[in-house]
Amino acid sequence: MKMSLESKSTTEQKPKLCIVEEQEIFRKLYESVLAPVYNIELLETNISEPVKNYITCKLNPEILLISLKHLDENTFKNISDIKTQNKDIGIILIVLSAGANQVELMRKLVSSNTAGLALFMKKSLDLTDQLLSIIQSVYRGQVIFDPIISAKLLSDKNECPFFNQMTQREHEILALLANGYTNHAIARTLYIDLKTVEHHINNMYGKLKSIIDLNEKHPRVEAARLYLEAVGELPKING
Repeated sequence: MKMSLESKSTTEQKPKLCIVEEQEIFRKLYESVLAPVYNIELLETNISEPVKNYITCKLNPEILLISLKHLDENTFKNISDIKTQNKDIGIILIVLSAGANQVELMRKLVSSNTAGLALFMKKSLDLTDQLLSIIQSVYRGQVIFDPIISAKLLSDKNECPFFNQMTQREHEILALLANGYTNHAIARTLYIDLKTVEHHINNMYGKLKSIIDLNEKHPRVEAARLYLEAVGELPKING
C-alpha cells in the first residue's frame, strides 16, 4: 500500500523530521530510505547519544524518530523533557527489544502524550511504505502501536480477561480498529482478505460478550474503549 506524506495544510512547510539512532547500520538505512523523499525535510541524524535536548532547540523538528536497542530511564526522561519544551512534537520510538521495565516506560509515554506517537519494534518494520505511513500518522497527530507492543501493553491487564483470550492477529486488528481503521483499511494494512478481518472481529466480539453485557453498547466502540483505556489513552471509566 503506497502512501505519501501530506502537509497539514497547503500553506505549511513539509514536515521536519529528525532521527536519533544508536546503531550506525540502521542510521544509514533510515538515511537511504528517507533522504530521497521529496516531501519530508530530513534535518539531521545522530548516532553519538540516544536523545539530546539540543535537537529540538537548534533544529525544531516536527517529528522526532528515536531508534534504540531498548528504552531506558534516561532516554525516557530526555523524551519527557523534549515534550515539555515542545508539546506538539510527534515521537516515533522504534526499539529492538521491550522487556517489562521498558513496557512500563512506554505506558508512561502514552499516558503523558499530547501529540502524535508511534511505538514499534524494529523487527516489525519490513517495508519503506510502512515507515512512511507511520510518519504520516504521527504527523497527523495519531497514536499508533506495533501489535507486538500493543499486546505487551495489555498483557498485565488481568482485570480484563478479554485481552488474555485474544490471539496475536486479533491484537493486531484491535490496535488498528481502536485507531479508527475501517475493516477494508485493516485488510489492506495487514495484507489479508476482508472476510478474514470480519471473521477475527466477530471472534473478538464473541469473547467480549462473554465478559461484558453488550445489550446497550456497540461492540466495536466498546472493544476500542477497553483497548484505549488499557494502554492509557483514555481515563478508565465505570459502566
